[in-house]
Amino acid sequence: MTELDPNNLVSPPSWSLALGTGCRALVIAAALFFAISALAWYISPRKQSLERVGAWSFTLGCLSLFGTFLGLATLFVANRFEYEYVWGHADTKNAVPYRIAGIWSGQEGSFLLWAVCAAVFGVLAVRHAQNLRRWFSIVYALFLGALSNILAFESPFDLNKFEGTPFVPVEGMGLAPSLQNYWVTIHPPTIFLGFGSLTVLFALAIAALVRRDYDEWLPIVRPWAIISATLVGVGLCMGGFWAYETLGWGGFWMWDPVENVSFVPWCFVVALIHGIIVQSTRKTWKITNTLLASLPFLAFVYGTFLTRSGLLSEASVHSFAEMDRSALKLLVAVMGGSVLGFLGLWTVRAFQARRSTMHADEPGGVFRREVFYMMGALLLVLMGLATAIGMSVPLVMALMGQKPKVVEEALYHQVLPYIFIPLMLLMAITPFVSWRSMKPKEFWGRFYSIACIAIGLTGITLFLTVVTPARTLINLNPTITMTGGYKVKGLMFLLLLVGICYMVLVANTWRVIELVKRTKMGVMSFMSHIGIAILMAGLIVSRGFEQHDETVVMRDHPGRLLGYEVHYKGMTSDLADRNNQVLFELRDPHKNGEVLFTASPGLYNVRQGDQMNSMVWPHIERGILHDVYVSLGPPQDRASQDVNVPLGKSVKLGELTLTYEEMVREGEMGSKGTLFGAKIKVTGQGRDDTIIPKLEIGTGGDTVEHAVELDQNMQLVMTGMNAADRSITIRVQLNTPIYPVEIFHKPLVGLVWLGTAIMTIAGFLAAAYRRYRGPRPTDVSDSNEAKSEAPPLVKSM
Repeated sequence: MTELDPNNLVSPPSWSLALGTGCRALVIAAALFFAISALAWYISPRKQSLERVGAWSFTLGCLSLFGTFLGLATLFVANRFEYEYVWGHADTKNAVPYRIAGIWSGQEGSFLLWAVCAAVFGVLAVRHAQNLRRWFSIVYALFLGALSNILAFESPFDLNKFEGTPFVPVEGMGLAPSLQNYWVTIHPPTIFLGFGSLTVLFALAIAALVRRDYDEWLPIVRPWAIISATLVGVGLCMGGFWAYETLGWGGFWMWDPVENVSFVPWCFVVALIHGIIVQSTRKTWKITNTLLASLPFLAFVYGTFLTRSGLLSEASVHSFAEMDRSALKLLVAVMGGSVLGFLGLWTVRAFQARRSTMHADEPGGVFRREVFYMMGALLLVLMGLATAIGMSVPLVMALMGQKPKVVEEALYHQVLPYIFIPLMLLMAITPFVSWRSMKPKEFWGRFYSIACIAIGLTGITLFLTVVTPARTLINLNPTITMTGGYKVKGLMFLLLLVGICYMVLVANTWRVIELVKRTKMGVMSFMSHIGIAILMAGLIVSRGFEQHDETVVMRDHPGRLLGYEVHYKGMTSDLADRNNQVLFELRDPHKNGEVLFTASPGLYNVRQGDQMNSMVWPHIERGILHDVYVSLGPPQDRASQDVNVPLGKSVKLGELTLTYEEMVREGEMGSKGTLFGAKIKVTGQGRDDTIIPKLEIGTGGDTVEHAVELDQNMQLVMTGMNAADRSITIRVQLNTPIYPVEIFHKPLVGLVWLGTAIMTIAGFLAAAYRRYRGPRPTDVSDSNEAKSEAPPLVKSM
């Protein structure tokens, strides 16, 4: 904050101070209400009327959190800069949607968003908890009470004060430049709703374990598990779209620790969904499913600690600032209490139930669906654990006294394919495997049919990738080094990955066609698999077959890359305007310079501390079969670094040669105003002339540089001279800036969007179909699915 003038400080209005005080009171009230709710539900067996106390207290606690959120939203919309949090994340230039997004752009507001989202699902789920309601409410109230206590310390309602008196700064700091994108209004609320829903799974699992009720909890937890997987999954995809449209490196995912904090719970939730299918059909996996229901929540709480503790402040572009120490201790207590409490309870119940889960009459054989589901769930858990280990490396390094460093993207790509490939194969094969044991010949016959069609689709994809209007040929012969030192041909490896994705697509589409007449909504699980297969195929093709090159562009000096000719055409505004764009025409040099399109990446300057930094964002020219991704680097006003040139020597500058011939002087040695020059001969590009850059002795021995023009875009500056050996130091300075430009040609990016849409819609429809309707007989669709055989078309093949 700039230096303050005590005589010109503006006092905040009374309504704003009252609102902030009221919101603080609501946070404290929420903590008290949740404590009362947990206590009332705990002792309610002694007095039944306490159930109403517990229920009302829980509702009032949730309403207090909702009121706190609305109060903070009001302060943001009104730009009440007397509050430190509002001042640090808002300014008068932002539109209302971005002001509201400021709520969750920092540490305190994101905790409030988590609490509110968890409270939303608590209110919705508690009504359907049935006989699990008591312990569900106790666990949920304890967690929301803990978050409320964290918010009491990590408060967004602290005031800006001068000598103890609140005041209103003239302007706020505004949203961080990287957050000023429309995805900031969509992605965080969506994924935090997913994170909030994980609390439902955890509380239901604890309640089922305490009551030893492993059957009736199943239809209750099932729709919430599907909702959690869908919300966290679409939130992950939105984060990828945001990165793709903002960060300028041409990709969706970098395995950053904060990205992984979302991915790990998603893996565990999806494993739970498949465990639920097995339990509802085969009456097994009862204890295992309570573990799978708790892992997503525990993983996210651990990830929250990892990203909020300050350990990743220098290792991740997404990490938050270090928390208030008291709030951090509470978060550690929540994490430790949740992990130790659950694992202790689960271990006791698993030991008690070990015999009841063994079935002597269970059919044998490897080729049955339950075995495939077990392998799939295990691989999903392994995928989550491997990612969790990778994201924990900075924590381990910090504990060992080393500087934290994230695991590089390449290492994930070397390790995780060993899990990804068999997992996708299971997604392709399992829909055609019976719940009863199958003969190997029958199994391999079905697999062969699917593989043949997938190979054909892979060939079509390769053809479309090659014939898209790329400007240069794709390198089809890279070598990839896998974990263990194995080397594989890049083309074959990419085609293998794409082919497996298409096997998933073919198998699940086939199954949808067979079952859609019997149960239209019951095929949504297969549709989700189709969405995931298309999404993964798009990610693999767009990254694996992308073309990338870079150049520099100046006014009247176009650059060439990937067969494009890039011409600078000016800016839409100036560098002080955050909406400023730099215009480049991309032309086809093989068609008489025909303009293909105009790219308009963003560029503006922002002051960060004492420095003025350039902020950029890419231009994406979208097509049906490919995207052309134009990324702009910060402009440069130097064409070279300082170069030392001895007397009589030459240096190359592009196609020009500069030869230092002799030193010249104008004036008396040591006198103010004396000029020292270097006679430099310039040859090349039709030139043969002499220039003399000079240094002038100024006041106090300082020197003043006198540059000379090399051409209309460049100047030659002499920055130093050594009197002993008469060598000089020169630098090429630009009259107009150089713009570093990168272009990525990314084929079939549309598959990423299509796959995300299918996966999301199918997930929500599946959750609606599986919503809890009270106690009912055996799920008809599950029994039908268990009895159904392979489609006649598959049998005939």
